[in-house]
Amino acid sequence: MHASYAKISGYAKKQDALDQFILTLPENLFSPVWRIPGLDPHSDTPVEILHIVLLGFVKYFWRDVVSNQVKKNSFEYNILIARLESFEVSGLNIPKLSGQTLVKYAGSLTGRDFRAIAQAAPFVLQGIVSPRCYLAWVALSNLVPLIWQPVIEDIDSHI
Repeated sequence: MHASYAKISGYAKKQDALDQFILTLPENLFSPVWRIPGLDPHSDTPVEILHIVLLGFVKYFWRDVVSNQVKKNSFEYNILIARLESFEVSGLNIPKLSGQTLVKYAGSLTGRDFRAIAQAAPFVLQGIVSPRCYLAWVALSNLVPLIWQPVIEDIDSHI
């Protein structure tokens, strides 16, 4: 759109060029997907767990813990690393946690890292963060396994 009037000077001439460009656009600019009968995009589109929850809430909660609540105190920083590295992961189907990496590179982690952090947080953060922050982590850690379902066992009843 901008290119249609970018090299033109004067308001009226720019508006004319823009109006001419608009006439070349198709009548309906929306995707045909939204015209499917019976589709309600607000209730039929699932929450995208990776980007909304893991790379959203969990990521920013974790960055707050590492940057604002723990890193300022070297003792708590080292305790957090030690707790992460000693956390037992055998029942979680995840590899052993690297505390140093999860704390040092808190701003550069992946969804898989944040999924592990969400599962471990209530155990490793107790006594390190404020009580309100800890309760928020407990709630978030309860939410993640409810919405993170890698396999739907009975797909027919789900649909």
